[in-house]
Amino acid sequence: MNLSGSKWNLRKKRQRSSPWRVLLILVFIAAAVYFWQIYIPTIPPPFIPTQTPTRSPASFVLEAESLFESGKLEQAEEAYLDAVLADPRELAHYIELARVRMFAGKYEDAEITARDALVLNPDSAVAHAFLAWSLDFQAGDAEDRLTKSELMVEALQEAETALGLNQNIIEVQAIYAEILIDTNLENYETALEHARAAVAMDNTSLEAHRALAYVWEMTGNRELALESYVTARGLNSYLPRLHLDIGNMLRAMGDTDGARESYLHAVALSPTSTEPLTYLVQLYAGIGEYGVASQYARNAVELDPANPRLRGNLGRMYYHNGVLDEAIVQFNLAVRGGQSDEGVWVEGLPLKKEDFRIVEFYYTYGLALAKRNSCEEAIQIFEAILQTIPEDEIAVFNAQEGLILCGELERPPTPEAESSPAS
Repeated sequence: MNLSGSKWNLRKKRQRSSPWRVLLILVFIAAAVYFWQIYIPTIPPPFIPTQTPTRSPASFVLEAESLFESGKLEQAEEAYLDAVLADPRELAHYIELARVRMFAGKYEDAEITARDALVLNPDSAVAHAFLAWSLDFQAGDAEDRLTKSELMVEALQEAETALGLNQNIIEVQAIYAEILIDTNLENYETALEHARAAVAMDNTSLEAHRALAYVWEMTGNRELALESYVTARGLNSYLPRLHLDIGNMLRAMGDTDGARESYLHAVALSPTSTEPLTYLVQLYAGIGEYGVASQYARNAVELDPANPRLRGNLGRMYYHNGVLDEAIVQFNLAVRGGQSDEGVWVEGLPLKKEDFRIVEFYYTYGLALAKRNSCEEAIQIFEAILQTIPEDEIAVFNAQEGLILCGELERPPTPEAESSPAS
């Protein structure tokens, strides 16, 4: 049966494709390709932190140099630490970090940095020089004579090693001069020769002028020392160390007002350091103004309340100012240790015959107790002094005076009393 023309014809008519439909399909395909091949790869995976651009070590160094020149030593130190982290194989980063730490008064940290530099290059003359410099300053701060001697021996060895490796480096010559004069004042001619050599290498070197100033200072040439320190300060007036050095010279020359001004500049530049405050304590104590000295000593304690030496220093000022009860509180923390009123634990200082400052804390503590009729405690301290350091004439004299105050000893008769006839 012929079904042609019937509605049951199974062969459908083919319709012509619309060009607009084809174009739309192509657009969809292109969009899909762009989405999966171009856009999707730019989307960071979920739960993974977005990476930030990495700074170059040079940018940290430039920042650190600018901060150092403006006296922002803490920030300069941080920038150099960032440079070290960014490029831990670059020796210069360690050297500059050690330099900043030296001028910031962080001598132990500077030592660590210099030793790190020597791990990278054991033959680095400047690294040996900075290690020597850090040891020299630690020796200057050491109260223990044995520790001081050991540090100076190592400092001299490192300075000589640096000089042997390369004597054409300014810092090597300057640091060697300082250590040489610290080792023995009889070396002053050789030390002066090396300090002058450093200045001749570079008349704009801060380290060179400071070394020359220090040699002049140690040989008693205060005017020349002050001149060189002022020259160094002119190269960077934002370094607290140089203001302290100038203050020390002015104080030694009797210019109390000038010394005070220099010390206060150092306080302003380094408000978290106790060193300038300690110099102010010495300045005011030296002219008998113990009330003002006590205030600066108190400020130092507030900055570092766990430091027993600062506690003892405050006790000394209170004692000389006649504030015995407060002196006893501070001496008790310095000598015996314990918890302060502020809740800070203080580790007591054991009596050491080679540490004159600790010895002074002990006998002054005993005298304060004796004057407050706390003789049971005072006698224990005086007896400890007599047993431990019988060769220390000053300590023995004060211990005996304390025992006399407590009625344990009779004051020996004067020669005049012995020669006068008995009545």
